[in-house]
Amino acid sequence: MSTRAEKIRSVISELIRGNPDVSGAAIISTEGLVIESSLPSGVDEERASAAFSALQSIVERVSDQVALGKLNFLILLTDKGGAILYPGKKASLIILMSPKAKIGLLIIDVKDTVEKLKDVLD
Repeated sequence: MSTRAEKIRSVISELIRGNPDVSGAAIISTEGLVIESSLPSGVDEERASAAFSALQSIVERVSDQVALGKLNFLILLTDKGGAILYPGKKASLIILMSPKAKIGLLIIDVKDTVEKLKDVLD
């Protein structure tokens, strides 16, 4: 019988192995603390976690201010890749992606991953 931490690690590893466009992933608490991380070398997981948590808070406030409703997920695209932030009530899933990622396929994989981690995120 696997522990909760082993389950989280396994699901994240499965996502990274299963989609070549995924360069890293992390689960962060609503306070911005790292729960589990498999980020590329050179990425400071604590700083990244805190930054994504702050970004989520800002985007949720903007969404509320302009009456867009609840944040479903956030896609950040840059010249060197991007990220998908999928918020939950207790924790959020962060996915880092390559610059030429097939975003539609990646969103499907992210939704599958979120379903597997439902008890962790909500």
